[in-house]
Amino acid sequence: MKIGYATTIGNFDGLHLGHAALIAKIKTNAKKMNLKTKVITFNPYPFEFFELEKNRILSEVDKKSILADFKIDKVNTIDFSDDFRRTSAEEFFTKYLLEEDVKYLIVGKDFKFGKERSGDLKLLKSLCIRNEITLEVLEDFKSEGLKISSTLIRELLQNSEFQDASKLLGRTYRISGKVIKGKSLGKRISSPTANIDIENKKFCFTGVFLGKTEINGSIYFCIINFGPKPTFDDLEQSLEAHILDFVGNIYDEALSIEFLCKIRDQIKFKSIEELKNQINEDKMRAKELKKLYE
Repeated sequence: MKIGYATTIGNFDGLHLGHAALIAKIKTNAKKMNLKTKVITFNPYPFEFFELEKNRILSEVDKKSILADFKIDKVNTIDFSDDFRRTSAEEFFTKYLLEEDVKYLIVGKDFKFGKERSGDLKLLKSLCIRNEITLEVLEDFKSEGLKISSTLIRELLQNSEFQDASKLLGRTYRISGKVIKGKSLGKRISSPTANIDIENKKFCFTGVFLGKTEINGSIYFCIINFGPKPTFDDLEQSLEAHILDFVGNIYDEALSIEFLCKIRDQIKFKSIEELKNQINEDKMRAKELKKLYE
């Protein structure tokens, strides 16, 4: 006999406290109903596929790691493609819920599904009743009277309010990935950096920041350049960390960068020499700022 699933669906960008409440609900009800747990999510996100004016909070590495910490039995990551975008609401329900033995489903009150977001809660309720799936709709999740949402967290990150964003996330804000070979621009400006693989994703903020990371059990502060490199006419977003007081080879190692505060905006410099001078100023500023976090 098949064991069905208690399931929730969403982007889960940020995996904030509201998302955690959804996941806690499926775990509680799975236990009551003798079901397994499942999260259905997307990569790329719909807003990335349609190139909307919205960018992500989490790297895929962090998203997978956090979901693993929740101890979900199954994570179904749907490839949001041209074929998938044409899936009707009814087809989505049949393929990803009915045929996947979903017995309990919980979604947020703004949930939409299917081609052009044509499926709404009214349709979902009707389909669930017809197929004997228990549906629960979670109202807005609030903490200290504040509605927690990915939109709000994006705004906090754009304003470099990392501590406030971390409170809504329920953990320290960080971006993780493998250290990869870059374009060796750091050597040209006498400031070698660790290039973190962010899988060509665009994130919701850019700038030069103070951060910290852990390598072989030791904590190091770092200067983070996050975004394009306008001086080199490189518009692709990248994450590079100049790790202070560290010497060593960490290529191919996983690195997790915690963001602490902003040093400055990114600027297009007139020359490499001007950029080098600014980097020296950044290092002096970082040494002053890190005293606040030691």
